[in-house]
Amino acid sequence: LALGAGIHIHGANGTLIYRGGFELVSSDVRFGGLSGLIITRDGSTLVAISDRGWWYRSTIAYDQGGNLASINVAELLPIRSVDGQSVGAGDWSDAEALLRLPSGELVVAFERRHRLWRYSDIHSSARPTLAGSIFSDLPHNRGIEALVMLGEGRSLALAESGPSNSSLSGWILKGKKAEVLHYPYDGYFRPSDAVRIDDHRILILERGYTKARGVGVRLMLLDVRTVKAGAHLQPLTLIELGAPIPLDNFEGLAARTGPSGALLLYLLSDDNYSPRQRTLLLMFEFAEYQ
Repeated sequence: LALGAGIHIHGANGTLIYRGGFELVSSDVRFGGLSGLIITRDGSTLVAISDRGWWYRSTIAYDQGGNLASINVAELLPIRSVDGQSVGAGDWSDAEALLRLPSGELVVAFERRHRLWRYSDIHSSARPTLAGSIFSDLPHNRGIEALVMLGEGRSLALAESGPSNSSLSGWILKGKKAEVLHYPYDGYFRPSDAVRIDDHRILILERGYTKARGVGVRLMLLDVRTVKAGAHLQPLTLIELGAPIPLDNFEGLAARTGPSGALLLYLLSDDNYSPRQRTLLLMFEFAEYQ
């Protein structure tokens, strides 16, 4: 994307510095619909999941200034079911959220057929998680969109649907136990991914769309210490993205610490296999106000 590295986007609690981006394209009909995002600690490998049951993996290179320079190798691998077969391309394939556990294992949240499945790696067969059945009553296409670690074996799951016009559903998960909490909804923005950025904070990606308002994207900061059973969470707005940064249906968020100690953020958009949308990968440095 010919935007030029170094663009600064100022928000209430910090600044995002644009460090490069790409529009990803392919003639392979399997490519697209990417959600969830993992970047390895050294920044060399990207893993995402697709709406049609594929793992997407690519390698990343950077220039001497640490800016995003190239996507070098990309591959698509089938997401496997518990029987070792591909999940296929129907209601069982809609993978929406991706979490890497401290052990290195992966958890994928699917919607339509709502469930959480656990994987040793991207080549392995699925293992159902103990808490997965609690999501079975979610609306057909309004399931879990964000998964993030809380610590002490707990994770936070956030859905894009909820019990009221001002509240979306969330759960604190640990083993068979699932404790309900609430995430605020303003009628437009809904969570689409989340990542832990330090001991006390979670960064949440939100996207919005209406015909009247168009596409919106913002990043929210959430204090981990406020994530308790029954809580009505109150994340703070970090920044709302806009021109000159291109907006699309961003559903993937990842973070890592760069060589200089800076916090680097990656955003990935889901094109919904539509020619009217794009698959964008953007990288930013987060400069926090002191």
